Amino acid sequence: VDQIYHLASPASPPNYMYNPIKTLKTNTIGTLNMLGLAKRVGARLLLASTSEVYGDPEVHPQNEDYWGHVNPIGPRACYDEGKRVAETMCYAYMKQEGVEVRVARIFNTFGPRMHMNDGRVVSNFILQALQGEPLTVYGPGTQTRAFQYVSDLVNGLVALMNSNVSSPVNLGNPEEHTILEFAQLIKKLVGDGSEIQFLSEAQDDPQKRKPDIRKAKLLLGWEPVVPLEEGLNKAIHYFRKELEYQANNQYIPKPKPARMKKGRTRHN
Repeated sequence: VDQIYHLASPASPPNYMYNPIKTLKTNTIGTLNMLGLAKRVGARLLLASTSEVYGDPEVHPQNEDYWGHVNPIGPRACYDEGKRVAETMCYAYMKQEGVEVRVARIFNTFGPRMHMNDGRVVSNFILQALQGEPLTVYGPGTQTRAFQYVSDLVNGLVALMNSNVSSPVNLGNPEEHTILEFAQLIKKLVGDGSEIQFLSEAQDDPQKRKPDIRKAKLLLGWEPVVPLEEGLNKAIHYFRKELEYQANNQYIPKPKPARMKKGRTRHN
């Protein structure tokens, strides 16, 4: 093994909140296992970290020197802090054991072959619009996100892995939009009359998200090239085909509810 792309972890809030303990285990024990493997075989390891290490940022746009503003006991902490400690582990192994590491801080990404009930903004809106359901916006819709198309991210990961840059690098699209703008754009591209429905705001939902990608441009010669509308049209086409396939096979997936465990009776 020469190179290890360590991408394991649920990434959408409904998925990582469904089982926070397994999310933590994946990001901690899983990362230790991969670093142990890298050390044993002399491989270079790339960690898929996340923009969530910046939390609800007080610095905008976010650059790699910003330490973040994360609630360590909030509902998103299993993912946010799991990724933060995974980064810590990488640099501990680099310093103590000489393991070569690369850390990509990945910002919102979308494209074909996303899970139908991924639970993130783009897939939610596309699925809702295609099914004629209201597009659900949490809070006032003024929160901002910046979305990159999946092929841009893949090119960035490969460029980072094969570079000499061992410090963290942001990989994302610096084109910032509000959630409400995304809802309106997807509604327009799908060509559906769905309403936009406002729901109560999610806890610890970051209000702003925009990568500073100067480091990736300078050191990797990388920046996103796929325009937002082009990427969205490809994702819409994929989702439409998936819905047709599932309708023909009488299978429509339902999102998982949050996991609730009943209290156990203890016997002394």
